Amino acid sequence: MDKFERITIRKMVTPSLYLQGKGAIYYLGQKAFTFGDKAYVVGGSTALEVAGDRIKKSLDSNGIEVVGWRDSVKDCTHATINRLAEEGKHTKAHFVVGVGGGRAIDTAKAVAWKMNAPAISVGTQCATNADASAESVVYTEDHRYLETLVLPRNPVVVIEDTEIIARAPVKFLIWGMGDALSTKFESEAFAKARDKKKDAEVPPTAALALADSCYRSLMEHGQKAVTDLKNGIHSHEVDEVIEAVKLSSAMAFENTGCALAHALHNGLTRTGQVRGEHGEIVAYATIVQAVFENRPRDDVRHLVSWCDRVGLPTRLKYFGEPSKSALRMAAEHAADKDANSKNMPDKMRPSEILEAIDKVERGAF
Repeated sequence: MDKFERITIRKMVTPSLYLQGKGAIYYLGQKAFTFGDKAYVVGGSTALEVAGDRIKKSLDSNGIEVVGWRDSVKDCTHATINRLAEEGKHTKAHFVVGVGGGRAIDTAKAVAWKMNAPAISVGTQCATNADASAESVVYTEDHRYLETLVLPRNPVVVIEDTEIIARAPVKFLIWGMGDALSTKFESEAFAKARDKKKDAEVPPTAALALADSCYRSLMEHGQKAVTDLKNGIHSHEVDEVIEAVKLSSAMAFENTGCALAHALHNGLTRTGQVRGEHGEIVAYATIVQAVFENRPRDDVRHLVSWCDRVGLPTRLKYFGEPSKSALRMAAEHAADKDANSKNMPDKMRPSEILEAIDKVERGAF
């Protein structure tokens, strides 16, 4: 029998519509009406306090009835998802509107999936790139990472009102940049892994270009964006960073995958000895991945310097200085127990990850 060459498939998934700008939230009703006239709104208390009136006004002015309104989402847990999905089914809502940060948006997307309804994301801060993705990160009841749900489709509409986002505390923008920082490094590792292992779809050139664009935008605009927001200025640089986090980073990682940086984040948070925001821990773990990969010394130093300038952690002391046994546990998880470990080109050993962590801690790169 003739041998056939394996077909290489490139995959690209995106939300149906992404809108960003001042006042973008007022387009919600107009764009949502395509999917029905009954909305189930899910979000955090602060997010809906900030954006709720504008959401109601936009939906109402387009003839959409709010049949459910839940503003109590604090964590994305299976219990919360299941409870809200059952309630959503009883409302007979046509779509779900998720409002807020990553945990609220991730909850809403998973709720929509269980309801077999479209999801719409409305971001109110910039700490996460979850808004456009087809994934939901699930935590335990005591706030530890549990698993990532891969959903069958992206949100149909993503709305980023930059006026609302720019008024959120600047720390959210910093955390979002920390999460987005990993995209270039993890996307490149993912592409090398797929090319070597030939075990799944390969990322399109467009996804890798978005990852590179995200990184360049953070390096070019990140520091000024932070300074401007601290001074109450909504500048061009702020909008560029919002796009880098919310769109470029989201679509790059969505069409490639996470790798060591997120695997190590997940391992560190599982220890119970690391306390920090997702973006902070991912930024530190990105430095570890860069050292692990033996990236050029000047590149690693530039990365560390940029993190220092924008206010992202570069040492474990920022997280409570976990014990050696906790670090070993985290390294063991990241090396082969975390789903993202398969997205590194070669099988990792815990000792290699621990060595990279040690080099970062000593500044020996």
